[in-house]
Amino acid sequence: MLNLQTLDPEEIRGLTDEQFRELMSGVVGISQEDRKQNAVLYYKPVSKKAQTAHDSKSKVLCISGGNGSGKSEVALTELVMCATGVFPYSQRHLIEQKFRGPIQTRLVVQSLTTTLETIIIPKLQWWKWTGVDQQGGERGHWGWIPKDCLIDGDWQRSWNAKLRLLKVLCRDPNRPEKILGESSIQCMSFDQDPSDFASGDYHLIVHDEPPNLAIWRENEARTMRVDGRLLLAMTWPDDPSINVDWLYNEVYEPGKNGD
Repeated sequence: MLNLQTLDPEEIRGLTDEQFRELMSGVVGISQEDRKQNAVLYYKPVSKKAQTAHDSKSKVLCISGGNGSGKSEVALTELVMCATGVFPYSQRHLIEQKFRGPIQTRLVVQSLTTTLETIIIPKLQWWKWTGVDQQGGERGHWGWIPKDCLIDGDWQRSWNAKLRLLKVLCRDPNRPEKILGESSIQCMSFDQDPSDFASGDYHLIVHDEPPNLAIWRENEARTMRVDGRLLLAMTWPDDPSINVDWLYNEVYEPGKNGD
């Protein structure tokens, strides 16, 4: 098997067509595997508005859009890059602004069974494909947590199903071979009692759709001592009878630091 790293320009020019095809096949295979194991590196926002969300310095940020608009992916990649230190090539300009080293994070979803297990967790597992195209296509991505950020590269070593807690290695964004410590991602759901949320300090809390006001306020309190951030990815309800006054008052009230 030819190795591009060991060949000088003269040797490459002297390859036969068959040898060159073999060499390029190996290069493509390595690139595809890297995109699989380090999908977050290759993440690109779906729109300028999505990039605006990443660029925001707000402590309270709402990312809204219709179904399939990519709002959840924006929130998840924001969480992953801040927790692992692995910033996408497209987001390297945010390292100084957003990287704090190993952090404690919380991810709040609608349901542990119908949302977390079936939708969210596969979006984080590096070997799972999410998208409308076939694996490796343009419209989709592999799981966002890099394999090298799992303990011993093993999901089972990193994920505690009983506690619904994922521990990931936090790497130096500028020296990825250097491990700075461990970050944690605690997964919770709206059907839990608000008192379950009333402990710990969290640097980043992501909500996938709006929780009830009691849960929101508990999470807000958890970020205060560590100058943390609250992210909310949501689809505005079609039913006008649904009361979202608390969301406006808590997140959008003029003069507050939310976007």
